[in-house]
Amino acid sequence: MRTNLPVSHKEYFFPESQLLVSTTDAKGCITHCNTAFAEVSGYSYDELMGQPHNLIRHPDMPPEAFKDMWATVGRGRPWSGIVKNRRANGDYYWVEANVTPILDHGKPVGYMSVRFRPTREQVAAAEALYAKVAQQRESGRHAFKLHAGRVRPLGWRDLLGPLHRITLTQRLALGVAAVLGVGALPAALGMTGGAALAAH
Repeated sequence: MRTNLPVSHKEYFFPESQLLVSTTDAKGCITHCNTAFAEVSGYSYDELMGQPHNLIRHPDMPPEAFKDMWATVGRGRPWSGIVKNRRANGDYYWVEANVTPILDHGKPVGYMSVRFRPTREQVAAAEALYAKVAQQRESGRHAFKLHAGRVRPLGWRDLLGPLHRITLTQRLALGVAAVLGVGALPAALGMTGGAALAAH
């Protein structure tokens, strides 16, 4: 993921009445933006044209948020979320981003994003959520995931997802263990002696 530096700890507030609008091609390169978008980003219109949209990405944003965004809009569906952006001078600003695919024969050929200034409550909720996302990433323990701009608790389908990567023999062994008890697992997997002890 692109890391834009340096960053400051100074927040930039744009007027609530302003709408920040931009369009990109299918690869995410900026093809147009309005005056407000350029002013708030700190870049000129000419500096923005043709650049990847992640030019304004703030390093505090979790990659999971953008992975979810691209997965959603890539399916031709709109995505909304609270996003922390970086200005050209390193300051930051928060937006409520609404990204809509531009479709041609059902396939995305570009994207349009309209942004508003979020409330402080929305910003606080986003900061708390993104902190939890980072904790999950570091610990490797996942209780939820971002899906279409929303938080979705992980269910049994998500937890069993890794099963498709194991062999048929291992799947059958897990089935036997479920019926006969965990103690049967080493034998079902063909483990004997020291190998079986190591499994306990």
